[in-house]
Amino acid sequence: MAVEVPMPRLSDTMEQGTVARWVKQEGDQVVAGDVIAEIDTDKATMDLTAYEDGVLLKILVGEGESAELGTPIALIGAEGEEVPETAARGNGPSQAAPREAEAPEERGPEESPPEPARSEPPIPQGAAATAGEVKASPIARRIAADAGLDLRELAGKGSGPDGRIVKVDVERALGKEGEPGRAAAEPAIAERAASPGPPPSGDEEVVDATPMLRAVARRMSESKATVPHFYLDAEIDMGRALELREELNQALADGDDKISVNDLVVRAAALALIENPKFHRSWHDGKLVLHKSAHIGIAVAVDDGLIVPVLRSVEQKSVRELARESSDLVERARAGKLKQPEIEGGTFSVSNLGMFGIPSFSAVVNPPEPGILAVGAAVRRAVVIGDAVQIRPIMAVTLSVDHRATSGAEGARLLASIKRLLEQPVLLLA
Repeated sequence: MAVEVPMPRLSDTMEQGTVARWVKQEGDQVVAGDVIAEIDTDKATMDLTAYEDGVLLKILVGEGESAELGTPIALIGAEGEEVPETAARGNGPSQAAPREAEAPEERGPEESPPEPARSEPPIPQGAAATAGEVKASPIARRIAADAGLDLRELAGKGSGPDGRIVKVDVERALGKEGEPGRAAAEPAIAERAASPGPPPSGDEEVVDATPMLRAVARRMSESKATVPHFYLDAEIDMGRALELREELNQALADGDDKISVNDLVVRAAALALIENPKFHRSWHDGKLVLHKSAHIGIAVAVDDGLIVPVLRSVEQKSVRELARESSDLVERARAGKLKQPEIEGGTFSVSNLGMFGIPSFSAVVNPPEPGILAVGAAVRRAVVIGDAVQIRPIMAVTLSVDHRATSGAEGARLLASIKRLLEQPVLLLA
């Protein structure tokens, strides 16, 4: 009997996924553990592996199409097995929109459609009634329902597999002259939350935020709203650290490894966290989770978003190992090739904008981590050392802290440890 392959939860903030590429095609043999597809989540592109042996009988969600969590996206079964008629592309059971398959005559004449499970706009009854009668992706059905577009107008004309209607088909239809379904859409539109500002003028454009950007916006909003931040600033003389970095890179010139300033900062942060266990803990629903090993997240800017891959057990690794590992993580983060375990489980983060010439800034705590270190550029300045004035490369850092997890004194001790380690960088090699 054919087994459904559902859209899996591949990240903790994921609500839907998009099929980036089908690695296996219909008719291909698959073995449990084989990668059958690549899924774009709100954070990265993840591999989807098969849980059953058999043949990929049917692909239900095409490349570039999205589906809610739990929605069947493919069928795996025995070779030659007949695919059920109910498993037409896009019309399999969906956890995301069970109401769309409910015919209006099944309700009483006076009964209103049930309220949506989430804060999505109400679906006009006419549009909902037609959604289950044509081949359409979940997101295409939702957009059509929001706009009051009768999908029967597009039946058989979709650009998806087997004429399936996908998002671009609905958007193209709504963009045509006359905008079909506008009159039916107005009750639903009127019930939406008010727009935060006036409509765009002729020289402006409104575009959908990427899933990653929406996830970043949601997590950072939650952090600022729920985490009581406080901030500690320090200035670090990076003269000796920069000299050590240059010496190390000269010694490693024959290989591919190259030490960055960020590698030294990450190593110093990890050692400082181990030295200060009363800082190195997270707040979880009235309890404190004590971290025994320093898993440091490094903020990486990607196209229209931000991702934080995690370096594991940094206190146990050499600077050279960190340089090699961080370079690999950054490269794969920008290519969207990180695995889920590589972006989870951080106990502290480092965000470095020094390479952009930013002298100082404050970062937002990435819960449930207790803090994040914002690193600016090393700027040559005149400083007083003893009775003399010298020109030294001074790096400003700001420690953002979750006040539920720790105190100002513990944050100050952590920052003092980081400063000491970077100003006496031979300790980073111990």
